[in-house]
Amino acid sequence: MDGFEKRRDDKKKAITQTALKLFDQYGFEKVSMTDIAKKAHVSRASIYNFFESKDNLRRIIIKDILDDSIEKVQKLLEEQGDFIDKVSKYVQVRTWYYGKYSLQFFVDTVESDPELRQCFDDFAAAHRQLLMKFIDEGRQSGVFSPDISNTAIEMYLDIFQLYYLNNMRNGEIRDKFERNPKLAQEMTMLFLDGLIQGKDNMQA
Repeated sequence: MDGFEKRRDDKKKAITQTALKLFDQYGFEKVSMTDIAKKAHVSRASIYNFFESKDNLRRIIIKDILDDSIEKVQKLLEEQGDFIDKVSKYVQVRTWYYGKYSLQFFVDTVESDPELRQCFDDFAAAHRQLLMKFIDEGRQSGVFSPDISNTAIEMYLDIFQLYYLNNMRNGEIRDKFERNPKLAQEMTMLFLDGLIQGKDNMQA
């Protein structure tokens, strides 16, 4: 990447990071392109040149969050080392968004944009594939039980996702997560703990 491309990339990152903070703090409708330009120290023209519109800027922000999450899990799967350590890292990767930004902004954005809704569905499908690879690695390492079938795991995931998404829309679960970000880590660990073999059966 040459100097021009780096400056261009840095400017785009400054815009998306600033916009995310403002949308999160004040709400999408109350933030103007002028507000974003002032906080990011760029011109309004630059924002329009990069993103075309405020709606598209918000769309790109959410896509970047989803893509980043998938990329982190993929990199984790490629890592070598103790699987128990990878379990801890997986929990961190899957829950980093909680407590950092408002779930209200994320949920409202996805629900209001059909293109983003499809992106989220694609993200969920991609993550499930990666999760099943992660679980398979855990079985091979002797940490996760080979006696729990993929069918049972996938049914559990379907049930949890249906409950989670329905309650995120009405705010009940969303409020609990926002008041207590650690709750997301605890929920993820409960699922993974259910896959772990008894100590007497674990491989040395």
